[in-house]
Order: sequence, then structure tokens, then C-alpha cells
Amino acid sequence: MTLTGTELPLLRTTPPGPSSRDWVQRLARVECPAITARRQRRGGRDPIVWAEARGANVVDADGNRYVDLSGGFGVAAVGHRHPKVVEAARAQVDQLVHAMGDLFPSREKIRLGERLAELTPGDLQHSILGANGADAVEAAIKTAMIATGRRRVLAFHAGYHGMSLGALGVSGYRDAFRQPFGAATVQNLRLPYPACHDCPLGLERATCGMACADFVERVLGDDTFGAEDVAAVIVEPIQGRGGDVVPPDGWLRRLREVTRDRGILLILDEIYTGFGRTGSMFVCEAEGVIPDVLCVGKALGGGAPVSAAIGRAEVMEAWGATTGEGLHTSTFLGNPLTCAMALATLDVIETEGLVGRAAASGARLAAALTDALGGVDGVGPIRGRGLMLGVPFVGEDGRPRAGAGVDAMVALLERGFVTSPGGPMGDVLSLSPPLVITDEQLDAAVEAIVASVEAMHASVPVG
Repeated sequence: MTLTGTELPLLRTTPPGPSSRDWVQRLARVECPAITARRQRRGGRDPIVWAEARGANVVDADGNRYVDLSGGFGVAAVGHRHPKVVEAARAQVDQLVHAMGDLFPSREKIRLGERLAELTPGDLQHSILGANGADAVEAAIKTAMIATGRRRVLAFHAGYHGMSLGALGVSGYRDAFRQPFGAATVQNLRLPYPACHDCPLGLERATCGMACADFVERVLGDDTFGAEDVAAVIVEPIQGRGGDVVPPDGWLRRLREVTRDRGILLILDEIYTGFGRTGSMFVCEAEGVIPDVLCVGKALGGGAPVSAAIGRAEVMEAWGATTGEGLHTSTFLGNPLTCAMALATLDVIETEGLVGRAAASGARLAAALTDALGGVDGVGPIRGRGLMLGVPFVGEDGRPRAGAGVDAMVALLERGFVTSPGGPMGDVLSLSPPLVITDEQLDAAVEAIVASVEAMHASVPVG
């Protein structure tokens, strides 16, 4: 099937088709059951198996064509298989695929470090590269511990920072993810995230005086909470997997002031929000906040696995100079192939004006969804920013409707749209399409979302 990446859906079979089901059966024989079984439980059916992708389109093993409203978990910001990223990968393969990280680095690793220092706000200068978001989070946590001599991290409810052991210790997304490994994770502090649509403190935004920020300040100023041992606060400036939750204006700035006053590092996890997703290159830049360490990934590689923890020079210098083997390294640190793809991706984001495009397309999509779904029973107000939006589902009591985001994902797949659920209860339909998605594709997506909501209402009573 020829793809430009701008096509509308075209379904030849009801997904998942027979070829996808055959591939999943093969997968079940070789993959850890915990991974395969989890996918099969979603909607009580097998997943589709991807075969090809370009722009905002995906084709499965049965030849069905979809519009990808997930962006591959937010990775495909410049679109799947962008020609300039593919060209950079091919050129790099012909020269150098692997180097020796911290020992004998490649030119591409050095160029990427320079580019990140130029692109990130403020005095963020020194990078630790990794292969995924959890790598960046682990590096940031280790940096905070070395820089402060403390061992605890304050995180937030429903925050998602990865599935590696250290990242799990600061993630508040689901207790079930951490429980089997509790003995091996640091006992960190966790506070409510400021979700104004469902305030954890039971207050109203108009009159609360931002009590959520006051609460953080109180905890960090009181040793009876264990704050004397807090090395860092880690937070998503907009929660992604937690349900596309935007904190109140000014909250992030208050968090920066509180941490700075107490000698606590502020780690911003912009793995999901970074590189234009929300209509600004980084949320922290738009909010006028410079963290001590900024974690990025996902969109950075244009589909390649690469991430970075980028810190202020005085913070990163706490590691000290290497006197032998690197204190923090890995075999594929600064892999030249992924670095070359990342450099090309950053070029595309800037030269094609994708940050501004995300702002405009996101505003258009949010307005269309609000017009179509505003006042519909069981659907809460659209939330998010730029092309990172959530459609929340609620019961008659106004509380999150568990599993409704999964139901919506399944209904949309049958209409040719790839999405993912969000929120700790699977109550949100999360939308993070490629920033190159067309208006025509977005219009079709709105129609499909409305039809899916109507079908859900017809099959399952709200509440």
C-alpha cells in the first residue's frame, strides 16, 4: 500500500484481522506472558500488528490503514518515517552504527549534546544520554542524590516516569506496578497532583488560593514528613499517562521557588511534553521555569530510542571528573545512529514550524471536540494543551468512569483510528497525534470520536 501519511482510514477487515491474530499467536509463544496477556485483555481482543507507517498513517499486517492519533505513544511528533529522518539514518548506517559511548564517542553524540544545550532554556548545558525515558529519569535521580547527598525524591500521584526499578520508585501511576518490587525501591514521598477538574484537596479553583502549592511547601518545610532527606522533586509539567492533566497556572513556578529555597533539585519530566507537543518547545519554557534537570525522550529520536537528562552545569559537575571508568554509562550511550536521527528530527521540528503547528492544530481539535461533546452525558471537559489532549469519561456522580478510555480505544480502532487510554483508571481517551497530522484527518477523527461515544452510550449505560 502506497502511503503519503495524509490519508484517511481504509479498513479491509474488522481489526484485528486474521494476519494480525496469527502474528499475535506467534508472539505469545516467545514473549513474556505478562506483556502479551496485558494487550489481549484490553477490550478482550488481540491487538493489531503494525506493518508499515508514514506521516500520520499506520498499516497493519492485514492491509488495514489507520490514522494514528497516539503518535506511537507520542514518539512520532514529526510523523512516522519522516523522509529527512530516514535519509539521516541511511547516511549514518553507511558510516558508523556503533561507537564506544563514554570511552571513544562518535561525532554524532557530541553534536547532539551541543544541539540540546542550544535548544533547551536557561543554563541547561550538560547531558546524560540514554535509550528511553526511564534512562533519563534514572540519570536525573542519581544526579540529585550526588549533588545533594540526600536519598529521597518527592513525586506526585498518577505521575508516570517509567518502568525501570528507580523510575518505578518515583512513579505514582499505579500501585500494582510497584508492589512486586517494593523491597528494592527507595521509599519516596508522594503528594497529590494539582488536578483542578477533580481536586484531591476537595477545593474549588476559584477560591482555593492554590492550596496545592501551599501543601507542597508545608511538606518540604517540615522534617516530620521526612523532608530533611529529599534530594529532588520530580514532576511532569503536564501529566501524560496520568490523564492529560494540566496544573493551574503558576503552580510550576511556585514549585520552582519552593525547591530553590530549600536546596532541593527540581527535575522536570518532559519526556512526553517536550519538542513541541504542547505548542511550545518545552512546557517549562512557556511557564518561565528553568529546572535543575530536564528529562526528554520520545519525540527526540523521530522513532529511534534515545533520551537525555539535561542539567545545569553546576549540578552536573557534582558528579566530578572521571578518573577511570565512567560513574554512569552504558554500552549504547550516545549511539551514533540514534543521535543522527535525533539531530535530523530536531531540524524537522524547527524548519517545518511544528511547534506552532501543534499549537494551532491542538486549539482547532480541542474546540471541535468541545463543540461536539460539550454537554454530552458521561463526557467531561476536554483537557490538555496543544496536540496532547484528553477526553475524560465520567459516571453519573461525576467521578472517573473506569475502563471507558479502553472502550473508546476499541471503538475507534474499528473506525480506523489508533488511540490509547489514559488515567490511572483507564477513564480517559488520550490523543497525541503526529504534529504533521492534516486538518482533514483531524476532522475525520472528531467524527469518529463522536460516533464511538454514541456507540458506547448505546451499549453501556452511563454511570
